[in-house]
Amino acid sequence: MNDILMDHGSGGQLTSDLIDELIVPTFKNKQLTELKDGAILPNPQDELVFSTDSFVVDPWRFPGGDIGKLAVCGTINDLCMAGGIPKYLSCSLIIEEGFHIEDLKTILYSMQQTAQAAGVSIVTGDTKVIERQKGNQIYINTSGIGILQRKTSYQYQENDVVVLSGSMGCHGASIFMAREDIHLQGELLSDCACLKDKAMKAMAYDSLRILRDPTRGGVATTCMELIEKSDFGMELYESLLPVDSNVQTLCDLLGFDPLYLACEGRMLCIMNENDAKQLCDQLKDGAKIIGKITKEHPQKLYLKTKIGATRQLHKLSGQPLPRIC
Repeated sequence: MNDILMDHGSGGQLTSDLIDELIVPTFKNKQLTELKDGAILPNPQDELVFSTDSFVVDPWRFPGGDIGKLAVCGTINDLCMAGGIPKYLSCSLIIEEGFHIEDLKTILYSMQQTAQAAGVSIVTGDTKVIERQKGNQIYINTSGIGILQRKTSYQYQENDVVVLSGSMGCHGASIFMAREDIHLQGELLSDCACLKDKAMKAMAYDSLRILRDPTRGGVATTCMELIEKSDFGMELYESLLPVDSNVQTLCDLLGFDPLYLACEGRMLCIMNENDAKQLCDQLKDGAKIIGKITKEHPQKLYLKTKIGATRQLHKLSGQPLPRIC
């Protein structure tokens, strides 16, 4: 049998076969192999961090990753950005009838490899199958639990700076190029990646205020979210923003702004300048200080352009690139 059938989601024999022959062997661990309605996990003395996310990316496979890698990285990163060390994930699959089993194997293997590299176990889940043309091949929901490592808050200080861990917008641009079959000189890959190691390095600094990953809405929208609950404003410097040349070319051709393109393996953090410089040296990969916190315009975000002008930035309005994660 090469494709998913409706019976794979019936709860009957084919469902059991799918779980026993494909899913459990891929994610194999003690909690999952018990196949209870939920996983029994060790109860640590520390506070827990909990997050959930759903992934509907089109196409499901893209340069630099696939929906499986994206689902695992996305929830791991959310736990890390909340100051947690990720430990356990769930995996719920919604699969369209006719989806190739070999493609499902590719996705599950990608999830397993990504989780294993991050020291995370996929311990419970669910599978549903929907009729042909009622979905978009495959959707994935992942929820995650982690151990709180570092509490963060919006308690900034004047002249704190903003660090971005690498170039902007590679994920959003790569998805669009794959979807529209656009080819540019050079290779543009999604930045989809696990941020656990980078986040742990940032959490080691006493001056760290907060962490966030700029996914949907990009860097500009995320920066607005970082200041709208504080008494501070933020200024970004266009000359310091790291943008891949292919991303910039795509934006110039189609009128996109890289500040609003999604990242799936980039981290924003706010901390004092001295610590930020050391962190950038540790992170490498093009990590840069891109702006600063200011009291001059509370809850407003401004961009200092290369020609010396000032432009106010707002949250993303509309969906220039839907279904990117």
